[in-house]
Amino acid sequence: PTINRMQYKSVFADENYKEALKYADDSQLGIYEEEAKKIDYLQRNILKIAQRENPFDVFLCYKRTDDEGNRTIDSVMANDLYHQLKQEGFKVFFAEITLENKLGKDYEPYIFSALNSAKVMLVIGTNVEYFSAPWVKNEWSRFLNIANEKGDRQLIPCYKNVNPLDLPEEFSHLQLQDMSKIGFVTDIIRGIKKIVNKKVNNNFSSGVDMMVDLAAE
Repeated sequence: PTINRMQYKSVFADENYKEALKYADDSQLGIYEEEAKKIDYLQRNILKIAQRENPFDVFLCYKRTDDEGNRTIDSVMANDLYHQLKQEGFKVFFAEITLENKLGKDYEPYIFSALNSAKVMLVIGTNVEYFSAPWVKNEWSRFLNIANEKGDRQLIPCYKNVNPLDLPEEFSHLQLQDMSKIGFVTDIIRGIKKIVNKKVNNNFSSGVDMMVDLAAE
């Protein structure tokens, strides 16, 4: 078994697993119990690794390559944003850099840790389909669940060259940000600082006070 969507609750406490055991015959029961032991082992190891990781302020979610394996413009924009956020002192999870020294390892413990520690997730997209790509949706849907449960963090969809009405329905109640808008980076940095309770840099111009407040009210 492989875990691509880690959770804190043990597989043995999972209601679906319990139902599977309830309706299984003798041969199925043995298989389910054996597989559950393997999953439980993986869960424990993921948690051990995740607990050792440092927390993040911001998680950048985007599609790295297109169907032909070429780098997307989304990843280039995410890279630029990563460096701008780092300059402001934020701890940023950017897979291409954050995971580069973990080649050959299972990435899930590090993704799981970052998803659970980050106060803000920026979902970056220049193509409607990219927002629903399997791994992209895996990350933002998990973070959205965490945000709904804990209430102290925020997911911010950032789009360019797409109709915001075509974005996933789950984003309909969120504050969207147009990356083509003049002052986008300044606005997003100020908004993130509000959310993670950091002081605003005095070098910011007074014009940024006009930005839409991204913090959850």
